[in-house]
Amino acid sequence: MKMKKRNIWKAGIGVLLSGIMAFSLAGCGGAGGSSDSSSASSADDSDKIVIGGTFTLSGASAHAGESTLEGAQLAVKYINENGGVNGKQVELVYYDDEFDESKIPTLYERLINEDKVDLLTSPYTSPFLAAAPIAAKYNKEMFCVAADSYTANEQYGKLIANPQMDEDWKGGTWWKDVFEYVNENYDKYETSGEKTVAILNLETTYGHEVSETVGKFLKENGFNVVYEEFFEPGNSDWTSTVQKVKDLKPDILFAPQYFEDSVSLVQKCKELDCYAPIMIVEGMSWDPIGWPNTELGGLDPSIAKLPFLGYSVYKSKYESDSKDYIEKYCKEKYDSIPSNDLLCGFIAVELACKAANAAGSTETEALQKAMTENTFDLACYPYTMNETGGNVADFDWGCGQFQPEDISTADTSGNDWVTLYPTEYANSDKVITFTGWN
Repeated sequence: MKMKKRNIWKAGIGVLLSGIMAFSLAGCGGAGGSSDSSSASSADDSDKIVIGGTFTLSGASAHAGESTLEGAQLAVKYINENGGVNGKQVELVYYDDEFDESKIPTLYERLINEDKVDLLTSPYTSPFLAAAPIAAKYNKEMFCVAADSYTANEQYGKLIANPQMDEDWKGGTWWKDVFEYVNENYDKYETSGEKTVAILNLETTYGHEVSETVGKFLKENGFNVVYEEFFEPGNSDWTSTVQKVKDLKPDILFAPQYFEDSVSLVQKCKELDCYAPIMIVEGMSWDPIGWPNTELGGLDPSIAKLPFLGYSVYKSKYESDSKDYIEKYCKEKYDSIPSNDLLCGFIAVELACKAANAAGSTETEALQKAMTENTFDLACYPYTMNETGGNVADFDWGCGQFQPEDISTADTSGNDWVTLYPTEYANSDKVITFTGWN
């Protein structure tokens, strides 16, 4: 059996460090971690606060997993530069979960029992559901990294700190602002006027929560879903599906898909000349850094920066110190805006550390009390814990898109990203119909 690697990241050193554990991981399928190396001391030293979790660094959604890890590492650096947690420096310990739910329980047992983490972050998106029972078993607060389902909150309540969702829209919270914007501005688009929608959804808990909540909103506002199908992550061929959508000619094509699948879907739509007046694609929303950059797995800017709509978690008019910090980092490193993946990794660590500072403790009950009684202005929106661990603060995922002055000269930067909604964060009022691939 292959040895599993334990990864430690110390912001004070500014490099990744790790050490291969001197035992094999039972029930892990022999999967190895990333190749980071470390000579760091044991995770339960009393002079530091250890935060730990898993990240998808291989397998499906590795692109997003790497970005969330980058965000978490940046948050550790930010927290340590601002005094740490209760006077102690923070260290990040993590494993690659390979987007495999069967490996996650064992990894979280290890984080709690062997690495002795003080604070726990969740896996990325749907696989986080596999970690929730382990957190509950040890009454350990778990801070969500891009949780895409409210199921764990409904089962475990405040034990799941979920800043990304409220209990009304659940997984659809990410899309609330986008569809409110579309509903308010539908008449400004060049459409058939029939308000028809085709949805290419994910076969995950998230996809079904999106279907339920967004579907309800669409129905209440007179839209007609003429086609919906669910796809497993990693769909290899969109040909037949895209042809069906092309024949239906919907006013809205909505594709809540992971980054890699969004890229291949758009490529197939272009190949078959399929489009709708309103194109809503999640991959762009997840990673506006990589979306217009072929070297990062995205598309040529002349395609990527066509008027797709998505959520706009980064909003230039939103104000917080950590937002300014991550904004500066992404501008200097990528000449772009922060991606949702990077922000979600960042705010999971940021919230955990700020809650521990407010509580003066890393104990679960103290953390929950602090998060219930305080509002934390995170890097992309505020968070106050509701009775089931979701977000009761006045927060917005937003709606945005790229709006280059000339698509033929569009580049890979994020300088032409705009927020369209809500109005208080909007920096453009242009409504642009998607009229084709040329």
